[in-house]
Amino acid sequence: MPSKNKSDLALALFKAGVSAVPVVGGSIASLVGDYIPSATEKSKNRAIELLEKRLKELEGRLDPSNVNKDQFAELFKSSYLSIVRSHNDAKLRAATNLIANILLEKGDIEKLSYTELDHFARCVENLSSGAIEVLSVAVRMAKKDRKVVLETSDFRMNFSELKAMFSNMTPSLLMGLIGELDSANLLHRKGTPTITAGEYSNYPIELTLLGVRFVKHILGDDT
Repeated sequence: MPSKNKSDLALALFKAGVSAVPVVGGSIASLVGDYIPSATEKSKNRAIELLEKRLKELEGRLDPSNVNKDQFAELFKSSYLSIVRSHNDAKLRAATNLIANILLEKGDIEKLSYTELDHFARCVENLSSGAIEVLSVAVRMAKKDRKVVLETSDFRMNFSELKAMFSNMTPSLLMGLIGELDSANLLHRKGTPTITAGEYSNYPIELTLLGVRFVKHILGDDT
């Protein structure tokens, strides 16, 4: 039998880990016992599909021995919780990208430090799907500004510019989502203007370099 390549081995280890972790139960879960397991299984299957695709893209750049390190175990547990708690595709993709990144060989140009991965894992776990969408839109807006080099400089906009991209969302909700991102240093609320316009419209918002890196390495450039 031919030996497995590195991506196949890493994927097999991930599947084994997912299968070994029990789904958290409880009184509410028992009331919807038919739904919760099937929905969770769907999320796990989608995560496996996304991870398989990403590992194939990274074939030849992986070090499966990273699975044996304590840092991988910590990151895997955080990613697994995100997978079973959400059916949002962006979150599932982010969780699997975290796992794929820590499996990269030492010295790979795309490999992030464990400290950064650990922070991003907390972001994936704690940010709402709405906040993640707002960050993705902010990055797309910044990319359209040819004067800005995202890898080296922050990007500033007014709240009204971002609000124009979310016509069905109230200003207060959008500001709340920005607040989530601000707490993780992915998007900044730059303070209250001296003279304020209605509905936060002239409040300055800043896309941080960390926010750009989160979208590039964890959410993926196609978001």
